Amino acid sequence: MTVSAAVEAGTPEYVMEIARQGRLSKQALAQFLAIDKREDYLAVCSAIEKHYTDACTATGDPCLEGGCALEGEACLQPLMAAGLDYYKACGEVFRGFFRDPKNRSSSW
Repeated sequence: MTVSAAVEAGTPEYVMEIARQGRLSKQALAQFLAIDKREDYLAVCSAIEKHYTDACTATGDPCLEGGCALEGEACLQPLMAAGLDYYKACGEVFRGFFRDPKNRSSSW
C-alpha cells in the first residue's frame, strides 16, 4: 500500500469501522496490515470461507447437478450467498489484527 492510500483511508478507527461494515474485500484489508501479519489474517479468512463451504455442502443441495465441484476447498457459491455477512466476518478478523498498531502497515 502506498502512503497516499493510507492517508486517503483516514484514521485507523475509520478503517476499522468500514471493515466492520463489510465494505472492503479481504485483499483490500490485507494491504493495511504489516507484511508479516497478512498471511495470518488471510488464513483466518480462508477458514471462514471453508466454514461457509462446509455449511453449504452439509445441506445436501449442491449448486452443480453432479455434486460439489470444490470438495475440500472453499467455494465461491456459498460466499456469494452469504454476501455481506462474509465480508463482515473477515472485517471483524481484520479489526482484531489492526487494532494493535504493531500489526499495521508501515504506511500508518
